[in-house]
Amino acid sequence: TKPGAVFRDCGDCIEMVVVPAGNFPMGSSSEFENPIHTVKTDKPFAIAKHEVTFAEWDRCVEEGGCKHRPDDREWGRDSRPVINVSWMDAKEFVAWMSQKTGQVYRLPSEAEWEYAARGGVNMPYWWGR
Repeated sequence: TKPGAVFRDCGDCIEMVVVPAGNFPMGSSSEFENPIHTVKTDKPFAIAKHEVTFAEWDRCVEEGGCKHRPDDREWGRDSRPVINVSWMDAKEFVAWMSQKTGQVYRLPSEAEWEYAARGGVNMPYWWGR
């Protein structure tokens, strides 16, 4: 699949986008994110196009893939991004997606997530400086 392509592995699966191979400067000059260093991805990878929604999470709970049904703090569910889930909860979600589709799903590394979130921009923020 070509970089930028959007796809779903099943009709009600999360929407994925293919991120091209490449590199970017990770970190900043702040005391908490230095040193700035180049991170390279050797091959394209797919990542969810949007945050996992409450509707997608609730489907995982209904189908027995996820044990935890997070509280929405009365902000609403449906298409809102899921909140109040742990890393272990998220691992259950990706295991459920893998079982459901027969494809390998996993959580992105910090570097993969930042590379995808930057969208090809090498500035402190995606909108500039």
